Amino acid sequence: MSWGFELIDVSKQDHGRPLLDGVNLGARLGQVTAVVGPAPAATQLFRLAAGLDRPDTGAVLVAGKDIGRLRGGARKRVQRRMSVVFSGPDAALFAKLTVRENVEFGMRAAGRVPARRLSAVAREELDRFGLAQVADARPDALQPGQRRCLALARALALRAPLVLVDGLDEGLEPDTLRRVCAIVREEHRARSGTWLVTVRDPAVAELVADEVVELGHSAPSSAVMRR
Repeated sequence: MSWGFELIDVSKQDHGRPLLDGVNLGARLGQVTAVVGPAPAATQLFRLAAGLDRPDTGAVLVAGKDIGRLRGGARKRVQRRMSVVFSGPDAALFAKLTVRENVEFGMRAAGRVPARRLSAVAREELDRFGLAQVADARPDALQPGQRRCLALARALALRAPLVLVDGLDEGLEPDTLRRVCAIVREEHRARSGTWLVTVRDPAVAELVADEVVELGHSAPSSAVMRR
């Protein structure tokens, strides 16, 4: 069986506070896997999968490589295959760039979209997230839900084979959330990428994912996978 992301007996503490304890889960290649659980544990799992943190024990495999053990250029080569969406009010957006420039900058750095197509792809992504009318604004002029959509639009524009999203349902109004879930499913059908997303609401997980992983709600968290 092929996995895009796999955590094998992973444990992680934060300043002595256990967040994950012996977690085993796999996100299958070509599927959307949703992790449902409390923010500290789910975000920690996201950071481990993205190669931003290392586990205290266990292994985190990304496309078969133990990203927690990779260093320097070897880790960056794996991370370049990913598109990552952070949680939080700014979602790691570039404050000094416009909405459109935020999307174009990511594509230019990733190098998967031809230069002549950057503007067109940026317009397409902004349009389907309802952001075309604010393309020339700065991120700090947007509503929180719009900033969240901008982060997702930038991620999808990268055309990465592996996509990680922390808090997919964070800060979105119900109508916007339904549209975002539909876009994720549409994008997955079109490009067959591998997605690992964390969500707080189990109903959202059922709506968007092929498989759902439930984290325990008391630390340390364990994982239970169900279809």
